[in-house]
Amino acid sequence: MAEEVAFELRGLIHYIGRLREASARGVRAALADAPKCRFGMLERLQFAIEQYGKEGTIYVSDLARAAKKPLPAVSRALRLLEQDGMAERQTDPHDRRKTLVRITPAGQQAIQACEASLNAYFARVMARLEPEQLARMGELRDVLLAALEAETAATQKAAHTKEDPDYGEDF
Repeated sequence: MAEEVAFELRGLIHYIGRLREASARGVRAALADAPKCRFGMLERLQFAIEQYGKEGTIYVSDLARAAKKPLPAVSRALRLLEQDGMAERQTDPHDRRKTLVRITPAGQQAIQACEASLNAYFARVMARLEPEQLARMGELRDVLLAALEAETAATQKAAHTKEDPDYGEDF
């Protein structure tokens, strides 16, 4: 039994790796004719602005916190987006110590073009599946993710409660 489970686990891990690699290759191919815009970075910036920013901007410090990245790394990424004309930074007029970042109109156009290319690619992928396969996939879409998240939360909780004092908390 344990040998069978180990075999299935290796197969699942191999499958997830193949899925990741195949989708990454497909995304690169789908974006080959789209504007060069560092789409991943630009898309994450747009998401952060939508979730944590206001009026189409976000503080660079808030972006770093949302991305869970050090400020210098975020600044380097923003510099690349600025060089491409996709984003711009400006000093906050209400607090000159803070810097705001926004996506430029060229960046917005690039996002839309890239999203259209990706939507078309994945629509072609889904068209290769039978309607019954699509229905089953829809039903099971989040099952593995939910199981992974639940087990990760339980494992993290167990790791923090093993006869050790509370981490970082006062007595």
